[in-house]
Amino acid sequence: MVNNINNSNTSTSSYSYLQYKNKITGLASGMDIDSLMEKLMKAESAQMEKLQQQKQKYEWKRDAYREVNTSLSAFEKGIFDNYGLSKNWAAKNVTSTSTAISATANSNAAGNLTITEATVATAGQKVSSGATLADLGFSATNGTFTYKIDGQEKSIAYSKTDTFDSLAKKLNATGDFEVTVTNGSNGASINTKLVKDIEATGNNATFLNKLGLTDGKATTGPGNQLVSGKLAFTESTTMSELGLTDGGEFTIKAINEQGKYTEKTIKYSATDKISDVMSRINGSGVGVTALAANGKLSLSANSTGTGAEGSIKISADGNKLFEKLGLADATGKVAEGTNGSMVVNGVKMESTSNKYNVSGYTINVTNNISATDASAKITSTTETKTIVDKVKEFVSTYNGLIEDLNKRVSQKKNLSYQPLTDAQKAELKDDEIKKWEDKAKEGLLKSDATLNKVLSDMRSTLSNYGSGSEDMLAKIGITTSKRWTDNGKLELDEDKLTKALEEDPNIVSRIFVGDKENNREGIVASLRTTAQNAVKDIEKTAGKASSAEDSYTLGKNLKDVNTKIDDWKDRLKSIEERYWKQFAAMESAIQKANSQSSIFMQ
Repeated sequence: MVNNINNSNTSTSSYSYLQYKNKITGLASGMDIDSLMEKLMKAESAQMEKLQQQKQKYEWKRDAYREVNTSLSAFEKGIFDNYGLSKNWAAKNVTSTSTAISATANSNAAGNLTITEATVATAGQKVSSGATLADLGFSATNGTFTYKIDGQEKSIAYSKTDTFDSLAKKLNATGDFEVTVTNGSNGASINTKLVKDIEATGNNATFLNKLGLTDGKATTGPGNQLVSGKLAFTESTTMSELGLTDGGEFTIKAINEQGKYTEKTIKYSATDKISDVMSRINGSGVGVTALAANGKLSLSANSTGTGAEGSIKISADGNKLFEKLGLADATGKVAEGTNGSMVVNGVKMESTSNKYNVSGYTINVTNNISATDASAKITSTTETKTIVDKVKEFVSTYNGLIEDLNKRVSQKKNLSYQPLTDAQKAELKDDEIKKWEDKAKEGLLKSDATLNKVLSDMRSTLSNYGSGSEDMLAKIGITTSKRWTDNGKLELDEDKLTKALEEDPNIVSRIFVGDKENNREGIVASLRTTAQNAVKDIEKTAGKASSAEDSYTLGKNLKDVNTKIDDWKDRLKSIEERYWKQFAAMESAIQKANSQSSIFMQ
């Protein structure tokens, strides 16, 4: 039968039925013992080869069932993702007359909205730079300190926002000053000394006075100009440099998108830098963005709005770290955002975010609208063509599954092609084996009762849907084909669907997703249940990749046939050994006879 495959380049078989070869030479008898043994064992192996072919059929059938289950699982998951959610049918064209308002609409959006006032919600934020010149009484935003030394004039530019550290660097860079900055329990102190006598008058002398130098020509100043409650720091400053030699912990909470608080506790050690603490806040998931750069610190809430304790709140801070860093007040409050509001169709609404859900619309406020500004008008229209195309896509998906199942149960078996034995495979090339097996696999599920039940259940699910209500598939133009060759495929009347949408824009969403008001599930949910039940039924017969062999019908069959094959292998080994012994005895007898004959001939 293997010759049914066209093969002009058939290779010589290298397959052997023998477990032992060349055990007996056949010199005495002149017979090709190995050739005789091959023929004998081939005949003896016929029954085992039939079992191996049966095993192959079981494996092919199991795999064919599993392919069906893969298709059914992909179908039920796909129709849920693409057709089973309200957003899948939210084909609305939404317009807004104001750039301050943007909007989208779901399938249930109805009516027009007019927004006469709107206020944007803001996120809380606090920025601190620690001790600065402003804390020493410098009020001018920018200035220049000019002085003379040995008759030479020098100048230093400064700003009231300069930190103690940045000022110290500027003064020390001249070589004329010796400035140190230290942190204590009450805050930072700056100690300034003159290395050389200098001369400064007018506002320049005032600059020196604010640094603690009372005489423009003095060589030392009193130092230790304390700034109560504020520390001097950079992002690299360690906790121990802030006076926190034992480390500590704190609890931080922040407003989230739902208008509630998320709370986390964070620990730190004496060797941790400020930047390390900020990084832990960022990684905690509390909903705060913490920055430490250029001598400044910033805490910003990731969500807009505020609550009873502000947008960000620090508590359980025994070392008062955040109060000393200038990020929190004595109560622990860091920042307070603002809630948003809008007046829509005369009704005032308030939210911690800038997103509102109103009558099927999702509205985003991006800018304020005052009572004197032009109102924002929101309208929507159904994109009928988009929905029609989506329904066509569903029909095509369903028909693809039905076509595949029908092909499997109607394909005829090709009885001329049985699974190849190992000996037959040895005579063929790989591509010839594939062609043969493709033929042999045809009709594996011909008239299969399980698959026929799946097809019947699918048809029943569709035909029974909406019974007793107006939301039947036929109302939107979906019907079962009357051609018997289509075997239950669907047809779509696009004109009827378009008309239904014009009369009732939400009808497709109700049919596919469900009607909550009438407590009726959608056609997608019904089909998913049918497909999921089919998968479970098929798994009873074919299992799945992770199934134990004895947990499903075909697995039990495979286990049984494998046992029989193993028994036959042991039996064939004994048979072969018996044949070898018989041939050995024959060779010995002939050799003995030949020896006696040669004696008489002498």
